[in-house]
Amino acid sequence: MSDISDIDIIHTTTPEWAEPPSSDESEPDHEGVNIWKGIVDECEKDRGELDEYLKRRDEAEGQIGVEQLPLIAALNAALLPILRQAMVALLETVREESSCYSTKNWFLPSKQRPKSALNGIDFISEYLYNMNHRYPERRQSWTYIFDMKWVKDRLDAHPRPFYPFSLIWSRAYAALKIQAFMRGYWVRRRTDVQEVRTFWKDYKATKRREEQMTVI
Repeated sequence: MSDISDIDIIHTTTPEWAEPPSSDESEPDHEGVNIWKGIVDECEKDRGELDEYLKRRDEAEGQIGVEQLPLIAALNAALLPILRQAMVALLETVREESSCYSTKNWFLPSKQRPKSALNGIDFISEYLYNMNHRYPERRQSWTYIFDMKWVKDRLDAHPRPFYPFSLIWSRAYAALKIQAFMRGYWVRRRTDVQEVRTFWKDYKATKRREEQMTVI
């Protein structure tokens, strides 16, 4: 397992902020959410029946079950616990940012869904890198994913397109930028300001013509 040093992670304690929400929290009263929960419950029930059938079949045939394979057992012991915590942290972040991935926004038309620059793969990669038990110092000085050397090298070779401001800016910051632009526009369109702007525009044009004549 030495070839997966950055993902071969064992972490038994769960940070307080990574704990899943308690069951007494009020769930969103949405018919679509109830339908989705019913689908998930039915899928888990069918999966449990299938796993039980496969287990009985393997025992009858004297075969080793999938979970008993060395690689699967190592992944279950080393990777899945920390990966589960990363998924919980991702869901908490989605809920805090009211991202378009949030369940309450699933059933909205695409144009009404709030935009977000949150990238789930980037978030989980950053979490696994910083929570690697082989490098405990990383937990003390959390490293942003785009500040990691291997990420910079990857992006240099395969650059990503830039995010538009609509994904990067928050609603409050975007409102400030729009208000600042409108205030500037209302000032610039005033008659006295237009006269000053016209004066300086003509003055600069005259100066350029005089300089060109002097050179000739």
